[in-house]
Amino acid sequence: MNQETRQYDPYSVSMNYFAADAALSERLQFLRRVYIHVFGGILLLTGLEYLYMTTEIGPMIFGLFGTMWWAALLGFIAVSWIAQRLAFSGASPALQYAGLGLYILVESVFVAPAILFALRFNPDLIGQAAFLTLAITGALTLFVVMSKTDFSFLRNALFLAGMALFAVAIGSAFFGYSLGLLFSAGAVTLMCGYILYETSLIMHHLPVTAHVAGALMIFGSIAELFKHLIYLLSYLNDD
Repeated sequence: MNQETRQYDPYSVSMNYFAADAALSERLQFLRRVYIHVFGGILLLTGLEYLYMTTEIGPMIFGLFGTMWWAALLGFIAVSWIAQRLAFSGASPALQYAGLGLYILVESVFVAPAILFALRFNPDLIGQAAFLTLAITGALTLFVVMSKTDFSFLRNALFLAGMALFAVAIGSAFFGYSLGLLFSAGAVTLMCGYILYETSLIMHHLPVTAHVAGALMIFGSIAELFKHLIYLLSYLNDD
């Protein structure tokens, strides 16, 4: 059967090849499925944050994780690694969905302190951070698509940069210095790098059966970018 006309089946074992090698119609359907799942993850995250902020769960989370930047950063790096393993291992759909659902729940816990902080400090920061997150993500995604550049070479650099920020956060926990503007700017830059890298990974190296794991990867970077933008904007607006 001609590659351009065969029916798209995202879970077909026989179609477990890279998206870059797929026919145009299959590639577009694959990307559509990835970003539909990302959008669904964002909606679920929004619902969870609303639940936290309208109950006592939010203040409880803030008390536990409000200052544990190192835990959130380490969790992001670990889940990004797990997501890539799921994507390239040919994991079953059920396992991929379980990974996505679990990470949305975990990420909602780490995002909650930033939202609660914004509500207490300046509620406008939430809308500003959301707008910037969408704008930055859209611009970076468009750049990858239009330039067709493969950013997979960023993998080791991003890992080392993440470990450096993790070390700074750990130092803050042990030695008591504050994580300020430069740390937030570094975290935002790191997340932008991850969006470039993961979008390129989806475009060039991800099997067409791994749209759920692909959504897991880029969802995490988008959520973390939003969180760190809230803190960055708070520092920039602090007179």
